[in-house]
Order: sequence, then C-alpha cells, then structure tokens
Amino acid sequence: MIAANPEILKWARETAGLNLDEAAKKLGFRDSKKRTAIEKLESLESGLDPPTNAQLNKMAKAYFQPPMVFYLNEPPHRGDRGEDFRTPAQKKGDKKGNARLNLLMRDIKAAQNLVVEVLMEENLERLPFVNSATISTGVEHVANDIVDTIDFDLEAFRMKRRVRDAFTYLRQQIERRRIYVMLRSDLGSHHTTIPPEVFRGAAFADDMAPFVVINGQDAVSALSFTALHEVAHLWLGKSGVSGLWVDRQIERFCDRVAGQILFPPNERAILEIDFASGFDKVFNQITEAADKMNLSSSMVSYNLWLDGRYDQELWTRLQRRIADERARRAKQERERRKTSNGGPSYYTVKRHQLGNALVDLARYAVSANVLTPSKAAVVLGVAPRSVYPMLFPELS
Repeated sequence: MIAANPEILKWARETAGLNLDEAAKKLGFRDSKKRTAIEKLESLESGLDPPTNAQLNKMAKAYFQPPMVFYLNEPPHRGDRGEDFRTPAQKKGDKKGNARLNLLMRDIKAAQNLVVEVLMEENLERLPFVNSATISTGVEHVANDIVDTIDFDLEAFRMKRRVRDAFTYLRQQIERRRIYVMLRSDLGSHHTTIPPEVFRGAAFADDMAPFVVINGQDAVSALSFTALHEVAHLWLGKSGVSGLWVDRQIERFCDRVAGQILFPPNERAILEIDFASGFDKVFNQITEAADKMNLSSSMVSYNLWLDGRYDQELWTRLQRRIADERARRAKQERERRKTSNGGPSYYTVKRHQLGNALVDLARYAVSANVLTPSKAAVVLGVAPRSVYPMLFPELS
C-alpha cells in the first residue's frame, strides 16, 4: 500500500500559511498525557507515525489540497501565475494572506486551463487583442483600443445611479469580448479572506480565455479601475498579481491606461481642487468629484498626484485618510449585515462572483457533455454536488 509522504504533509501545511499550533487546532488534535497536539502533528510530518485516512482527509480540507497530493514523491512545483507586481511590503506583510493567495491563483489557473480546453473543443478563434501592445505603444493608443474593443461608453458609466451599477456595466462590456471577470477574495469561506492589502487584482493573459481577477473585498468604488488595470495587462500579454499603487514601469503604465479611460487627462487638467486650502477641504473636494464620476477617491487623488498637481506628503496623508474611511465603511457594512434579515442565497452570491460569462460557459459545457460535473466544479470553485444547483437553479 502506498504511504503518504511526510515531506508533503509539512509542505502542504506551510503552503496554507499555518504553523504547527494553528494546524493542530484545525485538525482537531488534542494534548494527551504522553504528547501535546503539536508533537502529534510533528510525528506525522517527520514520518514517525503514519497518518490515518481520516487525518489525511482533514488535512486536505484544512490545507486546501486534493487528497492525492499527499502521495506524491516530492512537493509539486508552484504553478505559473506570471509576475508578482506587488510592493515588497505586500509580498512580505501577511503570511497567511500570501499563502492563501498562492492557493487562490493555483485554483484560478486550473479553472482557466479547463475553460481553454472547452473553447478549443468548440474551435473558437483566438483573441487578437491579447499581447497586442507593448509599453512603447503608448498609454493613449492602448486605452483607445480597449475602449473600442469593449465598446465602453464613459457617459453611460457615469450615468449609473450607483457605483456598483457602473461597475456592473463595465464588467458586462468586458465579458462580451470573452474576458472572464471574477470577484474572488477567499478560498471558499470568510475564514480564508485575502485582504486588498495583499492583492488587489490579477491578470491571466491567454488569447483563448483571458481571466481578470478582482479582490471582492476592495471598496466597490475601486473595482472599475482595477478591472481596467488588469485588462491593460492582457493587452500587454503580462500575467501577474497586482497590488496597491506600485511604482514599477508595467504597473504605472496599466494605471495610466485605466486612468485615461475613466478619468481622462483633459478632465483632470480642469478639475478644480483648491490644494492651497485646508486638508479636510481638499479631501472633501476629491471625494465629491470621485462620487460624481462613480470612481474611488483613491483613484482620483492618485491620478492627480501622477499629474503633479500636488506633492508626495499630501498624497500620503490623503491615502491614509481614504484608507481610514474605507475601513470605517467596511465596519458599518459588517454591522449592517449582522442585523439584516436574510440576504441573497449562496448560489446567487457565487454566480455574481464568477460573472455571467463564466457561469454561462459552464452551463453550456455541462449541458453539452463537454465538461463533466467534477471538472465544472473546478471551473466554478464549488463542490461537485453544487454544480447543478449553481448552473440549473430551475431544476432544484
């Protein structure tokens, strides 16, 4: 009988961002007269004691790994998710968040691979805009090409009554060009949430099935800018994980492209902000302007700073104030949810996170027997038993 590899047990725990004490608690190990819970786990990872099937199943769930991974001869190589465009602080800061991010990117890459198989089976044409530009192409040219390709109407975007509706409109336009836009921020439960400080978005550049991933924990007003930033990555053919305002050439270029589309330079130049007035007044003026455009205060202030409208010191103060306001509103929203009655169902929330384009494709592929329910579960990020309720609610 093939035995589980102790080296893999340790690798899987560390990949999940858990230390021995945290893992022992998640696995339900308890102290006994002879050994502590940690010592029991150490004995499994050192190979002194073989794990039971029940323990392996618990590890698979706690570490977000398929059970078969524990029988490999060596730890699997990390999947190619492209470049890491985050700041050093974002890469280093949150150990659990980074471990969960690695697992999330692995799952999304697996989903993308299956979607590519489906689309190739259908003999669909490759998308010409993926990897169609370079930085030397220029911000304005790339921005205009994106606008034309997705048929984006800035006036229609700004006419939406709520910022959430504006993002929905933009997302629909992007998805119509076979770009799959997902809102993901955890590994399936709120216990595994990855904050925006760890990652804001990611792009998986593939000319058959390009994926854009946006951290759903970010402020709603920030989602549109992130979406277009990641779309710009697709035009450059640059897969990778993005953070908050990174001073690198590719990230700055993608920021500029998104800004060109949502907050054009001619409008930035004539926006009246009295930077000589007090800090509170400047903050309020920027917030008011952002609200009118269905944008985030952070995005508006960032683009004005890039244009040299004010200095680094004020930029730092504004970002700190904006972050505090975002945290305050997030707390209010959590409190509201605690006191509210009911809410959308699990499947409704999940469909929204996945996006109409991906859900519709999975529904077709399952109906046409192109995807098995087990493979559809990988694409959708749900358990196999949830595939039919997710895709065919009318049959439930």
